[in-house]
Amino acid sequence: MTDSITTTTEATVPEQAAAPEAKTWPEALGATRIAGMLAELTGEPVHTADIDVLVEQDALSAVDSYKGWPLYSTEAARALDVDLVRSVVAERVAWYEVSLPQDEAIARIGWHWRDLVRMGSEGRIATGPGDRYLIADLDRLAEEAEDEQHVTAQAAAEILEIRPSDWKYVEAAGWIAPAETYERKVGRNRSVTVALFRLGDVRDLRDMPGVDWKAARGLGKGKPSPLREYAKLAPSRADAVKAFCQQLADRHSITVWAWHSPYSGGWELDWARTGGGPTKATVRAELVADPAVGPYAGDITLCPAWGRITREARHLLEPDVAVVLDTETTDLYGQTIELAVVDAASGRVLQNTLVKPTEPISDGARYVHGITDEEVAGAKPFEKILPRLRKVTKDRVICCYNAGFDRHVVLGDIRRSGKKPLHLEAKSAWYCLMDAYAAWLGSPRWLALGGGHRAAEDCLAARDVLLHMSKGRGTEFTPRPTAPGASASDPAAESAPADTAAADI
Repeated sequence: MTDSITTTTEATVPEQAAAPEAKTWPEALGATRIAGMLAELTGEPVHTADIDVLVEQDALSAVDSYKGWPLYSTEAARALDVDLVRSVVAERVAWYEVSLPQDEAIARIGWHWRDLVRMGSEGRIATGPGDRYLIADLDRLAEEAEDEQHVTAQAAAEILEIRPSDWKYVEAAGWIAPAETYERKVGRNRSVTVALFRLGDVRDLRDMPGVDWKAARGLGKGKPSPLREYAKLAPSRADAVKAFCQQLADRHSITVWAWHSPYSGGWELDWARTGGGPTKATVRAELVADPAVGPYAGDITLCPAWGRITREARHLLEPDVAVVLDTETTDLYGQTIELAVVDAASGRVLQNTLVKPTEPISDGARYVHGITDEEVAGAKPFEKILPRLRKVTKDRVICCYNAGFDRHVVLGDIRRSGKKPLHLEAKSAWYCLMDAYAAWLGSPRWLALGGGHRAAEDCLAARDVLLHMSKGRGTEFTPRPTAPGASASDPAAESAPADTAAADI
């Protein structure tokens, strides 16, 4: 049995020497001072983050608060198991050795901080304890998605080896558009709009035919730039592809998506299969025949994997087609203790209930979802909630973020209850959003959902992934309306082209 933390020892002291007074502590302290106290008593580098973990493990709990900040009992802290404190500290130290905070993360891979935030919102990289990034994930991201990072106009000019002042001619020529903008404060009462450009698009400019980049490089201050003569010349490859996609959408009355892949370095196109057409062969023929984009046809991929998944997602979001299901369990592949089902089309919660298991909840599982044995003690057993589950999933595709896990759990509970699985048995009835999302992004590994580890909340988070995939990759092109009184088949009667620039092409 390990010892608790104490502030006195049982060592015998000489009769002549006065025993040192034991240090006294206030009854309660905040997290920072509790960490300092534990560090002093254990000799370990205890951090406030360790206090948060001890609280999550129910080893410590707040006994009071001060200005909204929790206070913890010093007596309870001193009674903590020494090995527990050491293990928590060791786990954090080990994590800190393989991870970096945001400022060091961006310094390591040379990206803009907004790129990491954007990649996090897309599920491409996740933060761990202390809002830190795994170094291995950072290095992978820098290698796999280098072209997706965003750079300022000055950095873009440096890549092209032109003066920052000449970048304005590049934009004026319509060769590139900002991927995103943000407001940066200048002084106390003013802000400026900062434009960021996708690195892959900037690099593409170097291969633009007909542009004499050499003449634009190494110019002295005040010397006229030859780039100003290009402001109204032929479009770039990106412009040619986007123009073709808009024409394709207009011609066939379909939605088209275009994405410049940082992995292949080429463009990828797909489209909705509304009304049965056009076929891949038809689009390929139109692509090759187009005078503007035809020269680039060899670098354009039609019907990539993400296009199929986008169409699947759009179908799953149609009314009465699919539901999203999630379970919380007693342990990894344990019994269901919470189950929720959400209508995929509307987001309406169809079922959300605690479930009474026949085994206790493990410490590890409780740490993840926070559900205790006491909370489920009065809940219905699985066989009582099964009829509702069958009803809300009947004739629907069951979408889960890790369908293999949830299907295993549900079927295990059905077997234990002595009931029949009926339509819940068939693998074809289940659709894995986790695998689909990884394939949609082109990621070789699955990505964390980022939900709150409660069933209904995770269902809605998984539905958001489905919604995100349904929007396709890159720029979305939709048919433009015809001018009033004109024939829809008359290309000359189309309204002015819509601005189809997007933040991620």
